[in-house]
Amino acid sequence: TKKVTLNVRSLIESTFGFGLILFGFAMVSDHGWGDFGWVILPLIAGLLITIEFMWHQSRMEKPFLDMSVFKSKQFTITTILVSLAMMAMIGVEMVLPIYMQNIRVLTPLDSGLTLLPGALMMGIMSPIAGAFYDKHGAKRLAVTGFSILLIGTVPLFYMTADTSQHFITALYTLRMFGIAMTMMPLTASAMGALSPETAAQGTAANNTMRQIASSLGTAILASVMQSVTDNNKPAASLKGQDPLSYANKLIDATLNGFHASFLLAAGFALVALLITFLLHSGKINTPAHKEDAA
Repeated sequence: TKKVTLNVRSLIESTFGFGLILFGFAMVSDHGWGDFGWVILPLIAGLLITIEFMWHQSRMEKPFLDMSVFKSKQFTITTILVSLAMMAMIGVEMVLPIYMQNIRVLTPLDSGLTLLPGALMMGIMSPIAGAFYDKHGAKRLAVTGFSILLIGTVPLFYMTADTSQHFITALYTLRMFGIAMTMMPLTASAMGALSPETAAQGTAANNTMRQIASSLGTAILASVMQSVTDNNKPAASLKGQDPLSYANKLIDATLNGFHASFLLAAGFALVALLITFLLHSGKINTPAHKEDAA
């Protein structure tokens, strides 16, 4: 409802800063972690531009993205946790269908149906988690949710080419049960830590971090998966000498790539679980004035 103008400098800085970081991570699968021109240079440039973007925002009277909301400890912690949850969720959502189509030779429709119960579980549990948050706050839900997420992710590290499709569905549904117990309560807790005057800026900052985390999670898990697969591939000469052995070793190399990405996703869940113990116990009382939000 306010008349605002677009700050072109901030738009350019945010686009190139975040974009170069994502580009660098995405290029790892093709060029490896040590490639300076395609990976290291974009990451460094993106990081420096992002730092300059954040510094610029702190000096603007009406910032493009208000970073002052991160002065609130509760808002910062909950936003970090939501970002980690998004990285663990979106990354695995991308990798699992690739596993099911490349290793299990399922159709895109069948691989999608394998994940459907997890989506339904999240839809069912989100309002239930919301009701629990209204009574008890986010900490208990976050600790329980990330514990369940970790428990549902670790077994993916041991998947083979013959792992039951029903077992994969059960694990994915369990993971989404854990995600549902964290996402909405943590987002509500983040917004509750801010005063009404800063709620809009807090929503923008929280959504921005979630979207960046989703993109980063996808890029990192895909890059790790492809990089590990490429490093474990059999020699091309074996294909002509012993095609069957080559095919088996190629499947093993691909599985190693999937295992590495799933292990990393479990790492995201573990880090998030440890951070949850820094959360405020109980429901957050919204500050009455902007200066009280910190």
